Amino acid sequence: MKSQRLLGLLLISFLSGCASGYSITYETEPMGASIICNGQNKGYSPVTLNYSPDENDKENGIFSTIPCGAIWSSGVSESFSTTWDLKEFPDGVRRTVQRPSGEGYSQDAEFALKIQNMTNMIAHSKDGKISSEESWRILSVLFTPLTEVTLKTPVLSVNWRRKFAGVEDLTHVFLISPDGQEANKHTLVYVKGQWLVLEGLYGKPRRTYRMNESDSILYQRKIFSAMKKDTFFGWIKFGLWYKKWRKTVSVTHKL
Repeated sequence: MKSQRLLGLLLISFLSGCASGYSITYETEPMGASIICNGQNKGYSPVTLNYSPDENDKENGIFSTIPCGAIWSSGVSESFSTTWDLKEFPDGVRRTVQRPSGEGYSQDAEFALKIQNMTNMIAHSKDGKISSEESWRILSVLFTPLTEVTLKTPVLSVNWRRKFAGVEDLTHVFLISPDGQEANKHTLVYVKGQWLVLEGLYGKPRRTYRMNESDSILYQRKIFSAMKKDTFFGWIKFGLWYKKWRKTVSVTHKL
């Protein structure tokens, strides 16, 4: 039961924001771009952030926020406005930016589809409560896409951080079903400053992970927490935890 509830809460929080204050929803076309505000990754669009205009802002009818922008998986970016009309939008506002033209659109559209599929699959789990069967079905389907989504965060693509955490550049990952079978598998490859997540097994791995449902949920919860905080010490804390955790779920290979 604990695993099912953690999965529900994890996925819900992964794709939602807080609900108090003056809300600004940052949307992109296509969806799934990283929303970066003052250098912090706030998640994948659409993202709702909440602000607190003071009395002076309300009186003037104009509210200024920190700068936020969208970065799609291809690296293309666009900025949002930082000034908002409280008289025209007294209860909050939704703002959409279009992806600039250029190469990589198909990559961004494919990534958007994966985000949309995750949103659709967990829409019925608003209270975070799902059955054990449903929990396993969701996890097995989202195992590879969710890994790809988390590895798209910019901080995980920096090579020195990867080396500091001791993350190998080629790994095989297995998801083990409740009955002990290999239910899903993919290959993680770090190349040219980015992570590739490939369904199936390729190459000779430097490390192999074999994770059950609880292991996978714990990992996603920890990395999602680090992504949300997006601080230097937060990533250091995650790196130290990761080095201990992987000893329980993986083995290394000599090449």
